[in-house]
Amino acid sequence: MASVPQLPYPVDKRPPVYDEYKFTLPELYREIAREELGEDEAVRDSALMEMRQWIAEYPHIRKCRTDAKFLLRFLRFCQFNVPMACDALERYLVVRTMYPTWFEKLDCTEPVMQEILNNDPFTYLGQDGAGRAVVLARFGRFNGDKHSPAQDARVMALVLETVLEWEEFQIGGCQVLIDYRDTTVSSFEKWGLSELEIIMDVYSRSYPVRYGEIHAAKLPKFAVPVIQSLLSCTNPKLREKIRCHSSITELEKLMDASSKPTTYGGTVDLDELNRAFRKRIEDQRQIVLGLDAMEMDSSHCACLWDIMYLYDSVSAAGDNVAGAMLEQLNIK
Repeated sequence: MASVPQLPYPVDKRPPVYDEYKFTLPELYREIAREELGEDEAVRDSALMEMRQWIAEYPHIRKCRTDAKFLLRFLRFCQFNVPMACDALERYLVVRTMYPTWFEKLDCTEPVMQEILNNDPFTYLGQDGAGRAVVLARFGRFNGDKHSPAQDARVMALVLETVLEWEEFQIGGCQVLIDYRDTTVSSFEKWGLSELEIIMDVYSRSYPVRYGEIHAAKLPKFAVPVIQSLLSCTNPKLREKIRCHSSITELEKLMDASSKPTTYGGTVDLDELNRAFRKRIEDQRQIVLGLDAMEMDSSHCACLWDIMYLYDSVSAAGDNVAGAMLEQLNIK
């Protein structure tokens, strides 16, 4: 895995110098970067220079990280289309500015955050043969009665910010496996439409995540109305990557033998995987908290958010794919 960067990193819009970027990942990721993203040294250097110049000249961005690893999140997400990467960065900054209670002060040592993390709702299973990060999400590990949607969402944001710092995640993307066993009615009922809209904007539009496939299994019938609302808020391109399964066995088939936990028919200790992932989150605590140093004009953000929300609502209008997707489970 790539080494964790040390602070300080630049947050000023116009830092005088930049550290020389070095590609340190295994050859597999160099090949993926070149073939899927169009990335090589010349393209990378040119794009970083253009993006830094855009940040320096953009009047509404007051402070922003300009180190290579951070900007490459967006450049790799947009296959080095610089204008698109700048738009993606802007959207990311807008959502963080508009909802600070969700996306700021993401401190893994804060008691509620620590309590949710210790329930292990997310497990990093490693990389598959295609270089994708495989993440297991166990929705039943969230406490529907004790924690609010915003508290759960903050843990989700913390996990996203952590893995997006890893270059292998930026390049290889991810495969998400969702286990819905042991979920309760309260786990779903507490999510209102406004919270669902925010969380799906983050997952499918505002955070630069390269999704491979998303597989969900054992969805209970009482969760169908919430999932239908959730899917209606989801980017259509992301919906195309979602697959529903009726049994956990089908989910287990998607796990690499080398990283399959014993609880899913494999040989790897799930508790050990969870401890290792929490350790990585803790190691990156200062980096994630350092994101709060970024600043954007809040009045401009409010205007942009209204525009983006209107556009997304129009894009999703009349889209009735949720029912078709749930038919894969014979749930009606």
